[in-house]
Amino acid sequence: KLGAEGWQKLVEEVGAPDFRKMDPDEDTPMESFNRAVDYIDNELGTGDGALVEEITVASVEAYANIYSNLVAQLQGRPQKMMEIFCTEVHPYFLADAQASIIVESAQDHFVLRLDNGLREGFKTGLIRGFCDIVGAESTIEKRGDEYHVSWAVRAETASPSRWALLVNATRAPFLTATAVPVLLGTAIAWKDGFLDPLIFFITLLSVVFHQLGLNVINDYFDHKSGADEANLTPTPFSGGARLIQRGMFTPENTRNLGLILYGIGAAFGLILFTILGSQVIIFGIIGYLIGFLYTAPPIRFVYRGLGELAVGIGFGPLIVMGSYWVQTQRFSREAFLASVIVGLLITAVLYINEISDRVWDEKVGKRTVITRLSSNQAITGYAILVGGAYILLVVGVLLGILPTPTLLGLATIPMARNAYKILRRHHAYPYRLIPANGTTIFIHLLTGLLLFSGFVVAGVAELI
Repeated sequence: KLGAEGWQKLVEEVGAPDFRKMDPDEDTPMESFNRAVDYIDNELGTGDGALVEEITVASVEAYANIYSNLVAQLQGRPQKMMEIFCTEVHPYFLADAQASIIVESAQDHFVLRLDNGLREGFKTGLIRGFCDIVGAESTIEKRGDEYHVSWAVRAETASPSRWALLVNATRAPFLTATAVPVLLGTAIAWKDGFLDPLIFFITLLSVVFHQLGLNVINDYFDHKSGADEANLTPTPFSGGARLIQRGMFTPENTRNLGLILYGIGAAFGLILFTILGSQVIIFGIIGYLIGFLYTAPPIRFVYRGLGELAVGIGFGPLIVMGSYWVQTQRFSREAFLASVIVGLLITAVLYINEISDRVWDEKVGKRTVITRLSSNQAITGYAILVGGAYILLVVGVLLGILPTPTLLGLATIPMARNAYKILRRHHAYPYRLIPANGTTIFIHLLTGLLLFSGFVVAGVAELI
């Protein structure tokens, strides 16, 4: 509504930066920001603050579009949404842990303080907006320095489905971490002349349920240690599933769900045991111990700076070599080298996610590798992990260990370059790092699938 000339006038008269061109995570001086919204309110509105509130509600709607999964989880639950606003959202965006204080939290009302220098319309707009996005009409009354909020949930507001909550709790979309190495190990076995489809499916189901159990039980132990509670900047890729923190699951239900999923995975492992013999149990036990002890006391690999190594081994050599062994009952250099490549890439996924959590992990003594490195060292470490995977692929082909068609895996190099550029620019800003987090997952997935395709092409060529 201001137009180009209006923005230029705002910059000149108010002395505020041109907000259109600012990085969203860049700090804004409070007074400059307030003068800017006052200017807009006077220029486009009546100067009574109503437009300030309208601007604020619109900004909350933009937040809801970005974090649609969270908003969907909290439909009809304004109390929990306000708690998250006070403890996660607002402190982060104002770079102030005391930006919002919860005075009282109840199912039908909420009392908070917003002692942070924002304009009154902006404060009420934030409260109204965060209630509105979860389907609640709010009434706000200011008493002294406190805001007393009550609400009525709209009748048409739908609660999240249990299925959706289960998917969120288990972080099922991240099952690519197990699907890729199982497919890869099986493809190499097929190229070598071995393939039992039944064994493949049982193996896949066993490792899938073990990963689901691992995802859930890690959330339980990160809750017990306070790591997830301390995290004020959770993203879709870091900070856990957050269902305990958001009151969707109790800690006990989370623990029990994790153990049930582990039990289902073990049941499929026992089927493999009856078919293949006792040696297969070794893979299952090692995988279970790596996953469970990742955050479980007394070992807690990730708290000792060994989490990256554990994940790299567990989701690389262990699964690839295990998937190859159950088909062939032997090992191979080819399968091992391929397993190290995907192991490095899945380690890079964990590694870049931990960069987002660095500040919070340090506070609770979660001594990941990232907390032990400087920012420049952490960025270099990412380049080594991803670049190392590509170098190993090329060296493997040159040495004749890997078939030439596996060079298809190099097609993801442009994606890796882009993720690295984002990391260099936004390593200090968790929300701005999200594209690099997502891209790294796709680097692992697509490189793994291209390696899989390369082995299939090589196998077909041998048949011909």
